[in-house]
Amino acid sequence: MKKALFVNMCGQGHVNPTIGLVKELIVRGDQVTYIAGEEFRNKIEKTGAKFIGYKNSFDVQNLFNGNLNSENNDPLLKVIGTFKNIVETLFNLNETFDYIVYDSAFMLGNEVGRVFKIPAICSITTFAANKRTNCLSEQIKKFGPNIQKLLNSFEYMNFVKNLKQEYGITCPSIVTAVSAKGMINIVYTSKYFQLCGESFDESYKFVGPSIAARKEDVSFTLENNEKKKVIYISLGTIFNGSIEFYENCFKAFDNMDVKIVMSVGKNIDIKAFKSIPSNFIVRNYVSQLKILKHADVFITHGGMNSTNEGLYYDVPLILIPQFVDQPAVANRVAELGAGIVIEKDKVTQEILKQSVINILSNNDFKINSKKIGKSLREAGGYKKAVDEILNLTSLYEEVAYDNEK
Repeated sequence: MKKALFVNMCGQGHVNPTIGLVKELIVRGDQVTYIAGEEFRNKIEKTGAKFIGYKNSFDVQNLFNGNLNSENNDPLLKVIGTFKNIVETLFNLNETFDYIVYDSAFMLGNEVGRVFKIPAICSITTFAANKRTNCLSEQIKKFGPNIQKLLNSFEYMNFVKNLKQEYGITCPSIVTAVSAKGMINIVYTSKYFQLCGESFDESYKFVGPSIAARKEDVSFTLENNEKKKVIYISLGTIFNGSIEFYENCFKAFDNMDVKIVMSVGKNIDIKAFKSIPSNFIVRNYVSQLKILKHADVFITHGGMNSTNEGLYYDVPLILIPQFVDQPAVANRVAELGAGIVIEKDKVTQEILKQSVINILSNNDFKINSKKIGKSLREAGGYKKAVDEILNLTSLYEEVAYDNEK
């Protein structure tokens, strides 16, 4: 039995892909301690892992939605606060572990593994990045002056100094951290779907999406005895507050002979909608995986997790990317012929309707989504990821044993 340490510092799209891994590791006899924002306690504890929470001050939306500017570095300073919380938690555990699995956003993960003298495995929930494929380069370029201001700030320099003095951790460059590597790197997509997949070495394990049954309280089920085409609409868990977008969907599909399932997120009061067409089912939350099994088209924000899940079930996509890596993900889907991209500022009821008509009338979208889906299903999923993790830890033990002899 080995003891695993998981570290995560972002939202649902970074946590959800790890759920299957955690469950499978526990099934195979390992113990898992999982450090993440307190809001994930219930989800993680249901896997059987020991959960250690911290107050999550890392607000992804504030970091990338334009609130970051030369006068306001508060969002980036909150990121430093999150790093401090995690590091303090890690070094106060008074417990030894056999390996660490860390989210790629936690750029200190490989250094923590070095200090703890254990294998470090990087969990990559978007496209893997290298010099050829860095899909975050535009964001870094956009916020470059503000990031440089942060690097010159007293708070950041003091943080880096304390990491070295108190914990022996050398802080990597923020600019290069997005392409940082662990001993192995678990990437939740296929090499076929990955940008420039052949440019990555063998340390990158493209295992496909981590599709596992999730213990979520959902009373909603899809019944479609009419055999109509099903359109599923969801903008994820962060940028899902646009009443105007949902109203455009009502107008676009009101008179179409289709069934619409729309998930609007926890912050929308469904009663606030003036009139919901009879062919719509609107909920604050639905079981996405259950709906995708029946969907013919998925209208999505293009988050990597949602995109992978849609394509896993061979569903063509209409993508309305919002921020960070989503434009790169959306463009990759369009490049492979499995979907249509609509810029978020150009969404109209006419464009939405015509995009759905195009996908339903052109079988090439379905053929191409099936091709990607096949590559995702054959990648091995969370069981393959666990195989790779346990192979690494066994090899690490053998090398350590030989070095002691």
